[in-house]
Parts: sequence; C-alpha cells; structure tokens
Amino acid sequence: MIATTRLFQHRLALAVLAASTFAWSGCASDGSQTEGERRATVGALTGAVLGGIIGNQSGEATKGAVVGAAAGAIIGGVTGAAEDQRVAEIRHERELAEEHAARERAEADAIRQRQISHGKSIEDPELLAARQRAEAAEAELARLRKQEEEAIRKAKELADYRAREEAAKKELERMRGTESPPKG
Repeated sequence: MIATTRLFQHRLALAVLAASTFAWSGCASDGSQTEGERRATVGALTGAVLGGIIGNQSGEATKGAVVGAAAGAIIGGVTGAAEDQRVAEIRHERELAEEHAARERAEADAIRQRQISHGKSIEDPELLAARQRAEAAEAELARLRKQEEEAIRKAKELADYRAREEAAKKELERMRGTESPPKG
C-alpha cells in the first residue's frame, strides 16, 4: 500500500511539473518568450529536481519537488526580468540617440535651406561644424549599437552556459543514480 501511494505521489509530482512547465513556457516556440519567462521555467525545473532529491532524503520527495519548483521559478523569473529590463534600457538609449541625431540633421537642413533662400552662402566653418556634429552623433549611435550587441551576446552566452550546466547536472544525476543501489 505504501509503495502504491508513493508511486502515485511521484506520478502526480511529475504530472504537475510537466503541466507547470507548459504553463510557464507559454508554449512559446516562436522565440517570443522573454528571458524572465525562460529563466522561470528553467528555475522551476531545476528547483523541482533538486527539491525532489533533497526531499527524498527525508521521505518527502513530492513536497521537496513542489517547494523547489516554486522557489526556482521565483528566482529565475526575478533574474530574467532584470535582464529583460537591462536590455530594454539599452534599446531605449539607442532609440533616443537615433532620434537626437535625426533632429540635429533636420535642424541643420532647415538652417541651410533658410540661408540658401535668403541668398546666403554656407561658409566652410559651418560645414566643418555640421560635419563634426554629424560624426559625433553617428559615433554615439555606433557606441550604443555595439553596447546593445554586446549585451545581447552576453545574455545568449549566459543562457548557453546555464544550459550546459543543466545538462551536466542531469548527466551526473543519472550516473550517480545508476551507480548506487536504490533505497527503500
């Protein structure tokens, strides 16, 4: 009877974990999943596995898995949301720089058009100043784009390392599970 109850608990925990994974992932196979959602999913899975292992030591594998999944989802969601916010801020800075550069170009064009319509010629110092402003704006834009690309590259690299770590932990768990005799 105890073995049947325990088997039922394990199957129930696996079903809850599978359902939670689908719910947290939002079935986002099109890449629209945010970093926060992705990290919450990975955190829940990792927490459930680790919580189940720890809980199993005290005879409460199901409770351990549930608590671990909840804690992992919260921690993963919070760290992922922070990364989403950081990337959004970098994008916003880039957009502001682009808008600023566009305004400066429009103002310079308007001044040039007014001077031409009034019969004034454009002097070399004005050309030089306009060129310097344009180059400065373009340099700032290039800097922000590079910064954004670097942040995105680092976020992808971090995700790759976490996936490698997860795979290694699973393989270790599998190997350790087959080397030692089952308890109970």
